Amino acid sequence: MTQNDTVNAHPTKRFFVSMLTRDIELKDAILDLLDNCIDGIERQQQGQDNDTNAKPYQGFWAKITATKDKFEIWDNCGGIPTEIALEKAFRMGRDDPERDSGLHTVGMYGIGMKRALFKMGKQSRVTSRPKDEPRAFFVEITPEWLESDHWELKLQHSETEELTENGTRVTVEQLHDNIAFQFNSDKSEFLDDLIKDIAQFYALIIDKGFSVTINGHAIGGAPLTLLTALINSQSPINPYIFKATIEGVEIRLAVGFRRKLASEKELEDEAQRPRTSDEAGWTVICNDRVVLYCDKSQITGWGRAQVPRYHTQFISIAGVLEFRSNNLLNLPLKTTKRGLDTSSTVYLSVFDYMTEGLKIFTDFTNKWKGREEETNVAFENTESKKPREILKDLDSNESVIFTNVRKLDNAQRYTPSLPRPETRNPLKRIVFNRHADEVVSLAIALFDDPQTKPSDVGERCFSLALENIIKAQSKEGGN
Repeated sequence: MTQNDTVNAHPTKRFFVSMLTRDIELKDAILDLLDNCIDGIERQQQGQDNDTNAKPYQGFWAKITATKDKFEIWDNCGGIPTEIALEKAFRMGRDDPERDSGLHTVGMYGIGMKRALFKMGKQSRVTSRPKDEPRAFFVEITPEWLESDHWELKLQHSETEELTENGTRVTVEQLHDNIAFQFNSDKSEFLDDLIKDIAQFYALIIDKGFSVTINGHAIGGAPLTLLTALINSQSPINPYIFKATIEGVEIRLAVGFRRKLASEKELEDEAQRPRTSDEAGWTVICNDRVVLYCDKSQITGWGRAQVPRYHTQFISIAGVLEFRSNNLLNLPLKTTKRGLDTSSTVYLSVFDYMTEGLKIFTDFTNKWKGREEETNVAFENTESKKPREILKDLDSNESVIFTNVRKLDNAQRYTPSLPRPETRNPLKRIVFNRHADEVVSLAIALFDDPQTKPSDVGERCFSLALENIIKAQSKEGGN
């Protein structure tokens, strides 16, 4: 042995591939590929002012095919430049963190595409037609390559590898058995869940014009709107707004009502068959990607700082919090790109304003409890709008006053003045339980219908009892 002997510290490919894919769910691997499509659009449009363009993704698409035999995602988002393919795109990790500086991307480590390929199958092919280049190219990952210890891949040009537009097609075959099972719609609900996830996580991007299909099914974006007063109307219903720039991150927060208050009967129905709560809660967005959708946990302020825990009585409340930055590392984003890094300075700075705004609308809901129908008139002259449209309208409205936030530089907020109930003989809620057969007996006797809602039965019983008492008192007064 000499002083010049060296130790071989190269990772074995089998170990590396196994560990790389172990901690990522199939859904997240596919969403990583979809993120690559969006990042491709960002690179194409570098230098353009997309902040003023309502539909910056118009005309771009991603088509996903997922069957028990094959997975494919094909896009027209600009393709992979040949130089990037040769030097960077197929490396296991990114060696130039500044590559996408100046862009609103979410790619952190340069492993998303490779990890997705390894996760799904043994045979992969990446075909790309880069913008401003004459020929398409393809790179194959074969079972033999996966078993070998060499890391080089061959990039090949071929006239037969034609794509109709500048873009990329990623194809995976020889699927792993567990992946093929999940792509089989007859045996698994995975694809249905994936469609729902894409509708939520890419809600804003789809709203801005991007088209996504799975097996030919077009995916519509989940709703991201709040109620705001019609222009020139006297409606007091508007969201709470907070806007700031912190550590190079542009922040826009809006929380308010997405619909009128729910009546007690509606809340009773909701308890039996939950459905309308799905769109309540906080949606958090980083660089146009939704990282939390309609969250109702302590992460977004529910049950914190004097804000009550989420309850179905708050189904009318929703909030949208948007972070935007050219510096990805400053975003409060987890490495999985789904979920918030709650230790982030930016997140901690905005959290107090999330709870401040949220409490305005939980307080309003509690104050009007039992008198919800009286608030309907306040909601008459409102309309549903996207938060950024609301912010634009409020900014241009001379009667709306934004105040500076003392704790933060470059921060302002708008607090709506919501109506208060008049003090009068208050309503009281009566809640009690009785055996089901007894309730049915009363329903038949009072309504001739055993399916009558228990709340209607109870209300009728109360009315009859009150009528009897009033009659008895009237008779006593006449004697």
